[in-house]
Amino acid sequence: MQRRHSSNTEGMPPERNRSQALGSESSLDEGGVFDCLKPDSPTSPQQLFSGLVGVSAGNVSSAPFQAAGLVLGSPPDVFIQMASSSRDEGSHRTENPPYLPRPPQHHHHHHSGQHRSSLLHAATSAERHGSRDDGSDDASTPAPALSELKAMVTWLQRGFPFILILLAKNCFQHKLGIAICIGMISTFAFANSKLKHQVALREERSVFTTLWIMIFLAGNIVYVYYTFSAEELHNSLIFTKPNINSYDFFDLIWAVGITDFVLKYFTIELKCLILFLPKMILAFKSRGKFYLLIEELSQLFRALVPIQLWYKYIMGEDPSSSYFLGATLIIIYSLCKSFDLCGRISGIRKAFVILCSSQSYGTRASAQQCSEAGDVCAICQAEFREPIALLCQHVFCEECLCLWFDRERTCPLCRSAVVETPRNWKDGTTSAHFQIY
Repeated sequence: MQRRHSSNTEGMPPERNRSQALGSESSLDEGGVFDCLKPDSPTSPQQLFSGLVGVSAGNVSSAPFQAAGLVLGSPPDVFIQMASSSRDEGSHRTENPPYLPRPPQHHHHHHSGQHRSSLLHAATSAERHGSRDDGSDDASTPAPALSELKAMVTWLQRGFPFILILLAKNCFQHKLGIAICIGMISTFAFANSKLKHQVALREERSVFTTLWIMIFLAGNIVYVYYTFSAEELHNSLIFTKPNINSYDFFDLIWAVGITDFVLKYFTIELKCLILFLPKMILAFKSRGKFYLLIEELSQLFRALVPIQLWYKYIMGEDPSSSYFLGATLIIIYSLCKSFDLCGRISGIRKAFVILCSSQSYGTRASAQQCSEAGDVCAICQAEFREPIALLCQHVFCEECLCLWFDRERTCPLCRSAVVETPRNWKDGTTSAHFQIY
């Protein structure tokens, strides 16, 4: 047994041998076993095994130890050799759990209290950890609204090709009407921007450009009505029924849209006529009032034209089949339309008040105020003509101020508010709003 023990320890370094021996002695000596085996402390077997759990001191006798050659109180080498031989022999057997030393009796209550406190601490931490996990699960779980939104997006992605197919089919069926609408929209946008630019030029306006706008718009109106002469779309301008076979939704939008764009073209032509007038007949500072009145009258007429078309569409071809539903929808439509018409009429009344009254933005500027301003208008960059001093003491030409406040509401220099609200449509623009109802 000594040979086997020496062969197991020969290949290890001396430092590691020493550290392992010290570690094993300290681990085995936790229960005070080696203190009993020292030569100067003779101990009986009952005292030796009294600290082992599950072994009573009265059942231990010294006869087996003497038969095995282990003399208690002898040097510890004998025990170490026996322990190493038993370890080598037990390597071929199943390892049994070692006996644990019994803790001292006077520390039993203290250790049990520590054990209970450690269990409570572990349970509390487990509950906190579980609550954190539950919170994280709740946070990671998507809300029902978000789930529904994701499902809707997924459905749209899957149905997008079919939506494109239906859109392409409808566009092909109404290709002529779509082309006409695109052409009329582009024509209106071009003519509206050109007229606004000519109004801002005042004396430097181009009569040829204004005349060309009028001819171009008149040609578009004649072309549309001549191309669709069978449908008699011009009847809508005088509140009569066009010659349309069926009043479905697309036919209704077609008739209302063509009529609305034609009325916009007429509005621009009337404003071009105002722009044609020479300065001696109508001053430039007063023309914005006429532009405003023409625009308000045009919007009222455009709001009145679609009424009879919508009445025909709501009632249908045979009013008797859905008389109650048609009457209910007509009442709702009439109420909504009445509110809209009241707003239009109020706008016309305000436009007449502005036309009949003179707008004053300040007082006549003195010669000293003009000299302090440099005798040059900051808007037209010319000498003052009928100078007006604002409340902020900045001086400008009266005509320049009238044209400026047709588009703005603040002083050109210090940006202080002069008028409460900007006067829309006084700069010659026409509303691009599509009057569909």
